[in-house]
Amino acid sequence: MLTDGTMPEYLYARTNGVVGLLERLIEDGCTEAITSGTERLTGPLLDSLSLTLADAAGRDAHAGEIPAVPARTRRRRNGASDDHGPTPATA
Repeated sequence: MLTDGTMPEYLYARTNGVVGLLERLIEDGCTEAITSGTERLTGPLLDSLSLTLADAAGRDAHAGEIPAVPARTRRRRNGASDDHGPTPATA
């Protein structure tokens, strides 16, 4: 269920690849699935969960238990095949 279909891409996009956030999302998702009676982790169920570690009880930010989430960066385009036109004639 977590490795089928688009779930791996969803989990990566939702957590930015931060293992601590992934762990928290899965834990909270399992708890919600059990209490709601669905007993299945689905995209809509995980979408309904707020994902913040800042307010997590029992985690110490100063000890590194709350990971820093890296900012998303745009991927640079490859300009190797760009056509810059003819070279200007020198006089």
